Amino acid sequence: MTIRLSIACVAACVLVALVFAARRKTVSNPEPIRPVRAIRVGDVKSIQGREFPGRAQAGDEVDLSFRVAGTLVSLPVDTGSKVKKGDTIAAIDPRDFQVALDSAQSSLNRDRANLLAMERGARPEEIEQLKAALAEAEASYRQALAEYSRNVPLVKQRVITQSEFDILVARRDRTAAQVKKAKEDLNIGQKGARPEDLEAKRAEIKALEAAVTNAKNQLDYTVLTAPFDGNVAARYVDNYQTVQAKQPIVRLLDISRIEVTVQVPESLIALVPLVKKAVCRFDALPGRTFTGQVTKIGSEASQTTRTYPVTVELDQPKDVQIFPGMAAVVRGQPEESQNVAEEVPIVPASAVFTGDAGQQSFVWVVGEDHKAARRQVKTGALTAAGIAIPEGLKPGEWVVVAGVHSLRENQQVTILQDGSQ
Repeated sequence: MTIRLSIACVAACVLVALVFAARRKTVSNPEPIRPVRAIRVGDVKSIQGREFPGRAQAGDEVDLSFRVAGTLVSLPVDTGSKVKKGDTIAAIDPRDFQVALDSAQSSLNRDRANLLAMERGARPEEIEQLKAALAEAEASYRQALAEYSRNVPLVKQRVITQSEFDILVARRDRTAAQVKKAKEDLNIGQKGARPEDLEAKRAEIKALEAAVTNAKNQLDYTVLTAPFDGNVAARYVDNYQTVQAKQPIVRLLDISRIEVTVQVPESLIALVPLVKKAVCRFDALPGRTFTGQVTKIGSEASQTTRTYPVTVELDQPKDVQIFPGMAAVVRGQPEESQNVAEEVPIVPASAVFTGDAGQQSFVWVVGEDHKAARRQVKTGALTAAGIAIPEGLKPGEWVVVAGVHSLRENQQVTILQDGSQ
């Protein structure tokens, strides 16, 4: 009896210990809070005043090069030169290209004249010339044939060499071909050219016309002109140097307009369309601010930084000079006079996912209790900044924009803050 009681006491103690251990384990290992990236819907203040680093670059910039190779004979610009659109930047020796154009034009003119003669037919004096040419070709053929016939037994007797006989054979065949051509020329002169001959000549003329056009283009390519007003930022070659096609000659910049490209986090990219103006500051120009406009919004995030490129354009000020390469800081200025509540909310495409049926769209909304709640929304047009959500979201709500497929209902989350200033 005493042994049974002792066993029961031991079992009870073990059970109590297991219960306390389980409770202690539960208390000591609570569910971790999930960090998430999120944006506040329609909150222009979240982007107002935020500053993003960037670097100035010219509105237009290009490395100019020739499309043909040659020796430079003119290079009137140098680094720092200012040029107007159409000004000559460089030129290469055009003589070989002019000769090629003259040759192509001459061939075209000759074939056009031949076609005209074929269409009109030969004149009487030309007919007589063709008859005389045929008679001469026939006489040459008879002479060549006679010499060939006389030497056939001689080559068998080895009186003459085989090479000498081969010359006679070639002469016979050549004079026979001349007779055939003379007869055809006379026939064409008397009866006129056949339709297929005329078509063939017209095709030749089209090919020659294309050759003339190409030769003209090649000649034009020997002069390199400025495509826009700008400054020569670099000169890569010297005059009288032989250059190749597509070899850079000079670098031309248009700094009348300056562009500054910054990287905007995905949590703020949906708010960029609300930004009408942007203020730029440059380290090289302390105490000065310059106002520009957002002109380009990237539609694809960087794989490494998960940021989108946004370009701000501003006119070159008159009293100071902003040069490409200057470090800049850009701050957005949304138009708060607009009623943001009336604007259709826009969220990044990564924030929207479909349900199991694949026919409904959802987003994760983070409430004041820091818990994720799945909410059905109605999607609209796809814009450069993301997807429009005409129904389902209110201004000021937080929407998760990354890792939406790994969240669950009522999961405790914390919103990550962007590293930008």
